Amino acid sequence: MTVIDKTTTPTEEQTVTVESSAKTQNGPQIAKALTVEEIDTDLYRSNELWHPPGSRGAFGGQLIAQALRAAWNTVPEEFHAHSLHNYFLVPGRSDVPAIYKVRRVRDGRSFATRVVTCTQQGKVVIICTCSFTKIDSMGEALHHQTPMPTHIPRPEELPNNNDRMKLLVSDPRVPDEYRKRFENYMDAVTPVEYRDIKVESVEEFLRGRIEPNEHQGQWFKARETLPGNDAALHACSIAYASDSGILMTAVRANGLIARKNIGMMASLDHSIWFHAPTRADEWLYYDLHSPRSNDGRGTAFGRIYNQQGVLVATTSQEGVIRLSNDEQERRRRNNKL
Repeated sequence: MTVIDKTTTPTEEQTVTVESSAKTQNGPQIAKALTVEEIDTDLYRSNELWHPPGSRGAFGGQLIAQALRAAWNTVPEEFHAHSLHNYFLVPGRSDVPAIYKVRRVRDGRSFATRVVTCTQQGKVVIICTCSFTKIDSMGEALHHQTPMPTHIPRPEELPNNNDRMKLLVSDPRVPDEYRKRFENYMDAVTPVEYRDIKVESVEEFLRGRIEPNEHQGQWFKARETLPGNDAALHACSIAYASDSGILMTAVRANGLIARKNIGMMASLDHSIWFHAPTRADEWLYYDLHSPRSNDGRGTAFGRIYNQQGVLVATTSQEGVIRLSNDEQERRRRNNKL
């Protein structure tokens, strides 16, 4: 869940960790971030939660991925996730563990359905419905996909997002309040590396405007090599990464820069359809499109492709997007002219 709120003081990165097995603690960073510990039948507890700098709560992508991981633990081995639909109800906290209660709604021959309720100190944080199916259980079937975009830079040709952030930090024209915020972002090393196709230049940031574009794109992958025999880990890693940047597409579609023009962003819901298994530790391309923003909300869709051009997942998200006080005042002045 993307949550930006300029009415609050940006917080430093916070992580709460619960002791678990040595294998988990020594494994890849993304595996530790997604670990849920079984504390009773169909009841799980988070291993750690991350609070992105400047946000009001725990990272929503991590909550989604942990909920999916908990649900996956309750289905037979031959079942794989094909979809999830999640609602964010209140911001999660990173200083207390999240509790995931799995409800076994249906167990069929081809499909299984689970509803996961995540709570913290008695408050419901998210409700996530997950559906699982047996791969290749339908026999002969229809097959088509939207092609992967062409003529896009390869990930090896792009700097990572932290390197791009350094340009803003090092530029003396950037006000100190923003420079400190960027430094906090750079200090937060996430288990997933992102490389955006387009990031605003220093000039665009200072101007507070970019060329409106409904389409955005980014490459992402887990920073460390993951075991190849854990399909759940790869799918949950993709779920984790899919929440980063998708709602920002609606902001950029309006030619705005979130760190200057937006007072608050908060995800309301998030859906994922998993079309084919793939590795999350190899570069994946996230093709993003925002068709609409209105009434203080924005909607965006995403298509995730592997490097072979296979569409492996589709996503959607709607969220609250509120203009900053300065941007609202600027627009009121312009409307009077």
